[in-house]
Amino acid sequence: MEFVVLCDFDGTIAMIDTAEFVLHKFAHGDWQIYDEYLENGEITLEECMKKQLSFLRASKKQILDELKDAVRFRPNFEELGEYCTQNRIPLIIASAGLDFVIKYFLDSMNWSRFVITYTGKTSLDTAGWSLTFPSLLDKESANFKQDLVRSLKRQGKTVIFIGDGNGDYAASAEADYPFAIKGSKLARLCKNHGIPCVEIEDFKVVEQTLRNMMM
Repeated sequence: MEFVVLCDFDGTIAMIDTAEFVLHKFAHGDWQIYDEYLENGEITLEECMKKQLSFLRASKKQILDELKDAVRFRPNFEELGEYCTQNRIPLIIASAGLDFVIKYFLDSMNWSRFVITYTGKTSLDTAGWSLTFPSLLDKESANFKQDLVRSLKRQGKTVIFIGDGNGDYAASAEADYPFAIKGSKLARLCKNHGIPCVEIEDFKVVEQTLRNMMM
């Protein structure tokens, strides 16, 4: 089997949702209503993030300065990354969060060396923040994360997916080996819909699962 590991960033690698943290601090307007629309299936993950980002009133520097001391990381992610590198297993961060925030922390932790990022692209101009996402290869995909899972499976890959939120459910439902952060929205959704995901508190279990399957 050829494995690929897909992993969410906010609330999964990072212990907090950095986008939500920044919106609480700097957004003007009722951005939270879009979380409800997403949970109710009224809008897509991409639409939710685009709408919410339009409420943001801060520069990159302000955002990063606010996050520097707030972000902690889930244990054993680096060990998972090293194992994937040693065994030539692609480790892809699939995130709807702020790309420059993810890059900042990956670079600061020296994790850029073992991950690929698959994210939206932010831009800031006089009109404010905007966000564009990868185009869907399968127009029936719920969002770009599920689309990536489908694309990899069409290539014959065995997909491990790790996430925590509502936006991770569609991808988890089609992954070969879904993992959810213990007690998260994703864990509850998987349980409610009969998706046999493994609940985790750190990345050691994911690494051990890979080791067992590669023996």
